[in-house]
Amino acid sequence: MDIKAILPIVVLTALVSACSSFSHTNIKQPDTEPEPTRATFDITAGRGDHPETLVIMSLSGGGSRAAYLSASVMLKLETVFEQEGINLLHEVDAISSVSGGSLPAAYYVISSDDEPAAYGRVWNEATVKKLMKKDYIRKWFGNWFWPTNIGKFWFTAYDRSDIMAQTFADNMYDTRPLGRDLTMGDMLDTRPYLVLNSTNGTVTPSPADKGNSGQTDPAMEFGAPFTFTRQDFDTINSDINDYSLARAVMATATFPAVFNYMTMKDYRLSGAPGCVEDCDRFVHVFDGGNADNLGLKSVSEMLDILPCEKENYDRLVVILVDAFTGNSGISNDKPDPRKGFDFVVDTNFLEATDSLLSANRDEKIERFKDKFETRCGEPSKAIFYHIQFEDVKNDELRRNLSRIKTDFRISDKDAGYIDDAVDELLTPQNTCLTGIRDLLVNGHHQTDQICRH
Repeated sequence: MDIKAILPIVVLTALVSACSSFSHTNIKQPDTEPEPTRATFDITAGRGDHPETLVIMSLSGGGSRAAYLSASVMLKLETVFEQEGINLLHEVDAISSVSGGSLPAAYYVISSDDEPAAYGRVWNEATVKKLMKKDYIRKWFGNWFWPTNIGKFWFTAYDRSDIMAQTFADNMYDTRPLGRDLTMGDMLDTRPYLVLNSTNGTVTPSPADKGNSGQTDPAMEFGAPFTFTRQDFDTINSDINDYSLARAVMATATFPAVFNYMTMKDYRLSGAPGCVEDCDRFVHVFDGGNADNLGLKSVSEMLDILPCEKENYDRLVVILVDAFTGNSGISNDKPDPRKGFDFVVDTNFLEATDSLLSANRDEKIERFKDKFETRCGEPSKAIFYHIQFEDVKNDELRRNLSRIKTDFRISDKDAGYIDDAVDELLTPQNTCLTGIRDLLVNGHHQTDQICRH
């Protein structure tokens, strides 16, 4: 037999074999005491020049529209009070993010403001905006055709979500120039804590699947938020620090219909009643927007872990960056709404998803506001600021913003509209921002506790 003829088959078989478990890359937690992690609800204040103020950001979903808006807001917070020597982004202690908002959130926690940068990843305006504007749909589709990906896709559990996760890793979440994929444990201690939010798509466990305690953790219920934190990874007996950062980001953004579930092995059931010797169980998660497209539920959980009598801070700021447009759909003057990638996979499911998510959005915001207002402490020592397109005063700009689709690609023109909106909203005269500044500097503010510019 001609060795040249069978060599490709041998190579492909070896590659497939080596990668057969790639889709289940969570590693069982070691018996030793786990290492500290930045992926946790158990946060503390102390970052920045005003450690007595706890500052939390929540970055909503919305594809590249949300990614670019979140990045633009984060960059503006660095400079809006620059003349006064205040960098608001450096005061942020924790970030909760969903879907598109997870892209800049995860990039921020592994990048550095100055060069030489940690892992070769730098945080500056030119770099960040370039990364958030990339056409990740095109890059993802192109990566389908790598020879190794073809073999893994057809002969292993490797799927479309895995390909997109690797696309994200190669562009944002690996080291430069060596290309080592970063893990959750690689988040920098000088950056905020990070909670990445997905939705549990696993069938509710049967009594035999409830582990040795006989109890089911709330994070394991179908439709509940599943977060990439120590708390939720403990429920599956895995080490969060060892999990791929890019895969966690992708798990928050696995839109149903285009992407597959992100799957992890559930190690907690080892030896559970009713299990045979090889009792493998798995957790399947998808887009975090289905459980909470704003990330506010995780913010509430962070605050619940910090009851008033045990707080190490006496001032509180929560900033919600909300990429909701409220105007999805196709123009009535188009006989054929398809274009580009729609001929491969019709992206009209994104419009349907936006419609479903908008139904409970207002309820979640009002519920959080009520909880925030009744939280302990003086109203003058806490601010909740909701940043949204709806507050843009320029009618034409607001209409242009409403036309930006939910997708993992964004045009230069649409990115420009978002920059214009951020420039209009986040000024030194913004009463919400000046209230946050006063709270940081003076210990109190004179604006509304629930602030809207």
